[in-house]
Amino acid sequence: MIARTLFAALMLITPLVAQADDDGTTLRALIAQYRCPVLDRLEQIYRATGSADPQNWFLILYFAANPNDYVQCVFDTKTRMLCEAASGYYDQLATEPRTRWLSTSAVAALGRLGFSTDDTAGNFRIWFDFADPPDLGAIAEFMLKTLHDGFAARADDVLKFDAPLAPHAIRACTPVS
Repeated sequence: MIARTLFAALMLITPLVAQADDDGTTLRALIAQYRCPVLDRLEQIYRATGSADPQNWFLILYFAANPNDYVQCVFDTKTRMLCEAASGYYDQLATEPRTRWLSTSAVAALGRLGFSTDDTAGNFRIWFDFADPPDLGAIAEFMLKTLHDGFAARADDVLKFDAPLAPHAIRACTPVS
């Protein structure tokens, strides 16, 4: 019981400590590691909007070690997008009591990025309106910053992708420095 409580407490303060010690280096490293594969998939999805089933116009980026921590963005149209950051709300079935909430510092970090901070009925959300074509590189970096600031993602974390229209990166990527 004590070990479980200690583990839970460490999980709550880890994002706060990581953010407090960060001078931007860890975000730059995360972007260098993952920007290209995220951007490639966003490009594939964007090209398919209009011709593919709108239910598939999304990209979910999540931790291999903890798939319940994620950011997902979905094109609503060619000029509008909804992004959501996991809140813990959907971790259990609707018939079971909720067991996980993000730490206050993680919610505050998501709020600074523009996400709603009310998780009483779902995930944290933000809507974007943009030009056609959108700056997909900025969207890719926003998704990575969301994982970095809200969930303490770092370049050495293994991130996974869920995107029916872009299951694999299709071009070779040049690392960003």
